[in-house]
Amino acid sequence: MELRSSACGNPGVPPKGILNGTLFNFGDKIRYRCVTGYVLDGHSLLTCVLNTGNMAVWDFPVPICRAEDTCGGTLRGSSGIISSPEFPSDLSNAGECKWTVLADPGDTISLVFTDFQMEDKHDYLEVEGSEPPSIW
Repeated sequence: MELRSSACGNPGVPPKGILNGTLFNFGDKIRYRCVTGYVLDGHSLLTCVLNTGNMAVWDFPVPICRAEDTCGGTLRGSSGIISSPEFPSDLSNAGECKWTVLADPGDTISLVFTDFQMEDKHDYLEVEGSEPPSIW
């Protein structure tokens, strides 16, 4: 087996982000965090791994830093909770929550709502995936 590339390269730093790590080769790990007032959206720890073509790549995309009081984010894992930052109060006018749920090919994602309210003519729920998007 021939190693085509052993370097992942510097993946960069997201706005308001901090990168800890200076080595970007196969097996190296780097860690991200955000400046005060921002939260990390994505994986904080990235590892330089080999893909199926024997190329060195980062195992996850570079995370982003978002303001602490915003609504939305990225969820990856076997389970999790999605909620509005103002819950149980209403979301402020023109507020938007956009959540991305990541899964591996072949996995099933189940959405279970314990409390869900939408305002007529103002709110909507859109679910996208491998099928055409559905809007309610």
